[in-house]
Amino acid sequence: MHTHDEDTTPAPNAFTLEYLQLMKQCDDPVTSTAADVAGPWHLEPHPLEEGWAVQRQGASLTSSPAYASFKQKDAARLAAAVLPATGRRPRYHLGKEPDSLGYPVFDGPELVGHVQHFDPAFVAALNFADALISVPVDLAWLLDAAGGLALDHAGKIAFERTLPDF
Repeated sequence: MHTHDEDTTPAPNAFTLEYLQLMKQCDDPVTSTAADVAGPWHLEPHPLEEGWAVQRQGASLTSSPAYASFKQKDAARLAAAVLPATGRRPRYHLGKEPDSLGYPVFDGPELVGHVQHFDPAFVAALNFADALISVPVDLAWLLDAAGGLALDHAGKIAFERTLPDF
């Protein structure tokens, strides 16, 4: 539980307090889960954690508690990268009955591949990676979290893979 004695003035909002209170009484649409984690996110120093706070754009520790906080900046960058993916509907689904090639993998109704074993964790990871690469700002957070050495090596590998085969 996060408690603090800082100013708890609400973050600026284009909608009136009365309107927001009225909306709290209504049922949220199915997209509200995705909207809650969509961001955009930013990092700011977190004095209590002695690390980094992951905050929604427009919020700060003076107006609201951190969505997440980490001692290491790379972990905070990863959190900013993956948060939007946690609210996204999965693109890929695993079939429950194997055929001659294994368990089918579907993108909606379309068969797109197979996996040898019934492996929901594999399909979850596939969906997660798909979510990360689909939104440039999330991909940028992931690249920031990777660091310079990993990007240097990955850049060389990516360049080599794009060369034509002669």
